[in-house]
Amino acid sequence: MESGTLEGMKRFAWTPVTGNGRRFDSPRFTELQPGGAATAGESPEVRVAPFERAVLSWNGEGDWRLEMRLLVGGAWTPYAPLGALTRDGRQRSATRAEESLSLPKDARASLEVDTLVVRGREPATAFQVRARGEGDLRVLTVTHYRRDDRRYTDRPAVPGVWGVTLPVPERRQRDVEDPRISGDVCSPTSLGMVLEYHGRRHRTLDLAQAARDTAAGIYGNWPCNTGVAARLLGGWAAVAKMAGFDEVEREIAARRPVILSHRWERGDLTGAPVSRSNGHLIVAVGFTESGDVVVNDPAARQNESPRRVYRRRELFKTWQERGEGIAYLIHPS
Repeated sequence: MESGTLEGMKRFAWTPVTGNGRRFDSPRFTELQPGGAATAGESPEVRVAPFERAVLSWNGEGDWRLEMRLLVGGAWTPYAPLGALTRDGRQRSATRAEESLSLPKDARASLEVDTLVVRGREPATAFQVRARGEGDLRVLTVTHYRRDDRRYTDRPAVPGVWGVTLPVPERRQRDVEDPRISGDVCSPTSLGMVLEYHGRRHRTLDLAQAARDTAAGIYGNWPCNTGVAARLLGGWAAVAKMAGFDEVEREIAARRPVILSHRWERGDLTGAPVSRSNGHLIVAVGFTESGDVVVNDPAARQNESPRRVYRRRELFKTWQERGEGIAYLIHPS
């Protein structure tokens, strides 16, 4: 029987990683690994702290359909299609037809492109992931969180990390090889900087085409970008909700730049290359001696350097309060 059929799946094919095997130690993050050689199957029902939003990430190749359901108020939501991969390397979120079939209007969760969002005031308390298909699917991760899971810190989490700036190459999204998409590719441009830092140089246009969500028609789908990063780097990558800069500082101390998703209104962010944004990706590459954040901002204008310093408190607001505290974690092998 084919591995992609429900009947052919092994019940507990995916299990949570525990102990020292965890790549990112956070109560808002669960990494799942396949059991044995079987990668098609379901995870256990994973109980976690109450959460309102969840994002599923993947590392692998092949033909896959990836789904997740949530436990809300003692009842499970239907499985929602969170993503799909094809053998030609294309990735996508759910189509509208798939969403309408899997999540009825009265369901306790709704799908916002790459994020499964709980409806109403009662949070979810568990999740379950299902993978159907065949190929090389190595890792599934889920970040499960409340938007207000955040904490501002004004002291370094790791001694000596303030004053460290990683030598991450700079790129501007305006320089993408197809200027028609220059306003839409902050995510793959940021990805290109981090991959080049780790020794894998790819054109921004190639990364944009690889990371494009073919269902939503966008280049900024979070898990599509981390999926491309893991495949091209031969390492590990995931979308994670971070609570604050202490978690970024631990990554910088490990010599790993972090891609942050944020948004801002006019006057929020001193030195920003544009006055406002409803969603933008930047690369955190280090910290000044006083704890402000050194970044490579791909929105830099022509003849401007992407390297700039954002005030710690201001960036916390645009990343954590106006945004959701989302980060791309990219780890080489």
